[in-house]
Amino acid sequence: MPQTTTNFAPARDPVSLDGRTLEVLYPNDRYQIVILAEASGGQLLRTAAGLSSLLEQPIEIHDVRGNREGKKGKKGGLRAQHIACLTTLAKWSCSNTGHLRNESTQVSFLPRKRKASQVSYRYWTERDVPGNPSPKRTATIEIGGVGSIMLLLQAVLPYILYNGPKSGEDPTPLQLTVMGGTHVSKAPTLDYFSQVFVPTLKNLGYPEITVREIKKGWGTGPTIPGEIEVVIPSIPAGTTIPGFTMQEPGEIVGYDVTFIVPEDARRSFRETLNIWFEDRAQGVDMNIVKDEDSGHGTRFYLLMVAKTRNGYRIARDWIWDRKKRDVHQVAHDMTRKVWGWVQEEIEHGGCVDHYLQDQLVIYQVLAEGQSSVDGGALGEGSLHTQTVRWVGSEIADVKWETVLEMGEDDDESRARAMYRCTGVGLVSSTGEGWD
Repeated sequence: MPQTTTNFAPARDPVSLDGRTLEVLYPNDRYQIVILAEASGGQLLRTAAGLSSLLEQPIEIHDVRGNREGKKGKKGGLRAQHIACLTTLAKWSCSNTGHLRNESTQVSFLPRKRKASQVSYRYWTERDVPGNPSPKRTATIEIGGVGSIMLLLQAVLPYILYNGPKSGEDPTPLQLTVMGGTHVSKAPTLDYFSQVFVPTLKNLGYPEITVREIKKGWGTGPTIPGEIEVVIPSIPAGTTIPGFTMQEPGEIVGYDVTFIVPEDARRSFRETLNIWFEDRAQGVDMNIVKDEDSGHGTRFYLLMVAKTRNGYRIARDWIWDRKKRDVHQVAHDMTRKVWGWVQEEIEHGGCVDHYLQDQLVIYQVLAEGQSSVDGGALGEGSLHTQTVRWVGSEIADVKWETVLEMGEDDDESRARAMYRCTGVGLVSSTGEGWD
């Protein structure tokens, strides 16, 4: 679909990316290529495909997840969740792909150039709704197994937000159904997505997204795929999202807590959490927003969300990945661990936790004008964050600046880091191909 930006023109030749690469921004604002064993290849892949589909910039990636190691040695290459991301984006954007198969270590994503007179591909299905003059826009994605739904949404959500009905049409939101994993390790959970990412995106000026859980999909216990429904309004046609600034979080004014545990552990978690917060967070409200049965004796999940006075959310969570113990001990161990992680995030002094930080980078790249995110004392951010910044610089040619705010007595060890770039100014649903 032809898109317009205020500050970018795609190159004709594909951008070549090394799937093992992490680029680190040094104080002289120059990138130096570094290849690390723990580099986040999946994040690189998802971000690159998302930007490619939106900006019509061809890409080629080699050594996909090349440094990932499994129990039997190196096991890089594409997996079901990656293939679902690329297949969906390719279909929706009418792009060509190459080497898109399981365990492939290279892949190409080649958006098709269009003339303004060509008809655009509508990636949704329109269904009539009784009593409603506007048809409902729907789409469905099945990942396969319990591949993470939230990681897939990281790739496809920007495309949906920036590609909706054309100007003059009823701006009906898209009802997206996704089947896969909702609570799996090494990925954001549905609860983190709903309680942290979605409210943050709304605060940055994006349309309000609503999420409905139909069935949980766990990576622990019996692995049965879950299903969610996400209602996503698009950005009004012909408009951009202005650059945004996230700084000065303010003090903590409350905590939201979610736990999903076996039925026989729920009482222990309630009691442990109440005592813990009474002892350590006096005068700050603690609200248990979800207390549910996980349906299996090995499934324990805990999320704590710290809410700041200036409207930011800083969170950490844990899907229990150890041998089962007495439920009282598990409740205590999980509460102690997650609380400690959240306090570490708060002490960094930023407006985001380091998991949220990397998810916002693509929106900095797409916004119009300058965007800054105060990561506090997180340094360059996580490997995922650094990877996404690098992908944005390679594909969209954005330049990153690091603005340091020194600590007391000019103590560099306590410096706060603001990461700033001028986005491409992507214009939503420009309508050039919407005949």
